Amino acid sequence: MTVEIGKFIWDITYSCPLQCTHCYTESGRRPARTLDRDAAMRVIDVILSAQAKKVSISGGEPLSVRWAIDAMKRLHDAGIAVTVFTSGWSMQERTALALADAVSSVAVSIDGADAAIHDAVRGRDGAFERGMKALDILHRVKSERKAAGQTCFTLGIDYTLTRSGANEADLERFVAAAVKRFPGLDFIRFGAVIPSGLAAEPEFEATELLSIQELVDLIDVGRRLADRESGGVDISVTDVRYFLPQPGVSAVDLDILHIEPDGALRAFPIYEAKVGNVLDAPLDVLWPRVRKWRSDPFVAGQMEAIQTMADWADAARILDRRYGSDDDRVRIARRGQPALLPA
Repeated sequence: MTVEIGKFIWDITYSCPLQCTHCYTESGRRPARTLDRDAAMRVIDVILSAQAKKVSISGGEPLSVRWAIDAMKRLHDAGIAVTVFTSGWSMQERTALALADAVSSVAVSIDGADAAIHDAVRGRDGAFERGMKALDILHRVKSERKAAGQTCFTLGIDYTLTRSGANEADLERFVAAAVKRFPGLDFIRFGAVIPSGLAAEPEFEATELLSIQELVDLIDVGRRLADRESGGVDISVTDVRYFLPQPGVSAVDLDILHIEPDGALRAFPIYEAKVGNVLDAPLDVLWPRVRKWRSDPFVAGQMEAIQTMADWADAARILDRRYGSDDDRVRIARRGQPALLPA
């Protein structure tokens, strides 16, 4: 049996210089679990065999991995649309130049309209300045290649909306400043934080998790922001309810798979449940396990009962603790305590 999967999310490392308050993977607080180059190429073999159309490379900070650009280029050269998500913390010109031939799109994560907001969300002073400098470098490389008639990545900002960073006036001034500073920017994508990982925990839920109505209102904000700008940048607010069961659409067959840094395969992108490892078993064995988990009556019941973001956070906590590995449950139990491991 040949399993075809349209999209993969591949977190290639949990190493990260930041400690974001909403981190879905708790990166920077746990072992990196990064594969060596040979094993990483075997993961790519799996993705290629599934005839993937899109691959999102994330982490952690993916550009901290030595083989990252080689891996992305191999996928890119195979005709796959590769998007890399980066904080931009250590961006250098040689990295930006290499990315120009290795990915279809670069998304720099900026989660606040200014340093005060962004650095608080990202858990480290200087994160906003580093992200903006990364955009400067990437924007310059993109502009120079375009002027020379060469192909290059699309470039944009991926902005996760927490309550701290979702004020409409702040978003308006951020968009205006970004479009002025980076006239060749292709997109600015806003998306409400998903209750996954640290963002599903009660303290975060109480202080930073937006409500469904606030999310719907922000979609309208995105339309207004797009109408005000005419520089060619695509401004949008992603409806994160995509990850919830939709009428007439079955999550069981949704052709998206999430691979963790050591090759473990999640049953669904935003929950801890694993169904095996792509380095140990083929997708024709793992995919039926994915479908079985997604259609499990308990899992389906939890998802279908979600009416509010608080419900969603509660369901995430229940599913993670029920289906996470022993290591997952130990890590979850430590949340809120001082980090025990170096980044």
